[in-house]
Amino acid sequence: MLIDTHCHPNFKIFRSKVAGIIDRAQQAGVAQLIVVGADLKTSRVAVKQAEQFPQLRAAVGVHPHHVWRYLQRAKQEHQSSGKALTSLKKEIIIQVREALFKLAQADQVVAIGEVGFDRHFYDQTQYETLAITQEYLDWQRDFFVMQAEIARDLNLALIIHNREAVTDLLTVFKMRTDLIFPHRTVFHCCQADERLLHFAQKHHFFIGVDGDVTYDVSKQEFIKKVPLDLLVLETDSPYLLPEPERSLKRQLRFRDRAAEPKHVALTAQFVAQLKSISMSQLAEKTTANARTLFHLAR
Repeated sequence: MLIDTHCHPNFKIFRSKVAGIIDRAQQAGVAQLIVVGADLKTSRVAVKQAEQFPQLRAAVGVHPHHVWRYLQRAKQEHQSSGKALTSLKKEIIIQVREALFKLAQADQVVAIGEVGFDRHFYDQTQYETLAITQEYLDWQRDFFVMQAEIARDLNLALIIHNREAVTDLLTVFKMRTDLIFPHRTVFHCCQADERLLHFAQKHHFFIGVDGDVTYDVSKQEFIKKVPLDLLVLETDSPYLLPEPERSLKRQLRFRDRAAEPKHVALTAQFVAQLKSISMSQLAEKTTANARTLFHLAR
């Protein structure tokens, strides 16, 4: 039995396809899925899907990429009303916190996420003016802290997205040790950075491994070093389609080559070979880790 600890059947690309996705996952030996929100809309969808399908559990949160939306809203309100940006920021964070806190109390919610920091410049984004400024990073930090506090207050797991921003994340943890949750935090699609591995080992954070490990040499060398008792499996579907599917479908449109939770089985097979252990050993341990992380019933 395998668990996909991070997937997005709540995204538009999978609309009306969820039942089929679950069936194909179960046929591949993937028994449970954690559906992860990226903003309030997809978080609400995640909760609804988890209410409908017993194989699903939900995570709710605002991805750092989507924090840009709130920064721009504050700037527009500032220009129209003259109200201070600092006051508008506080109001927006309180509004988002209230919405997330309410969502997070649903029985099907097991985590806050995905949340964190992102310094990557995206060539394609729904936010045409997005720029990696210090102001934007400050908003990311404040949103991360707010959401981590919800996880703390509700005793939920924390799913951390971190892209090219390791120092930003670790600086927060240095200042806010109350937001360090041993056995209840995962570095999603963990960047191959030794600082994250050392931090995870010290505080027993889990490390998510995705389909990119099948073709990214630096990720392969990194995952070799990750202790098995810290490892959980993910797809981040519809992204990060693993090999050999990635090469076979390279010429197709994205919607026709989207990763699905079933593909966590391919990643598991690759990681088992990478770590020179049996598939059954990897499945047993990563499933136990996922249950610990999300307090999942057997």
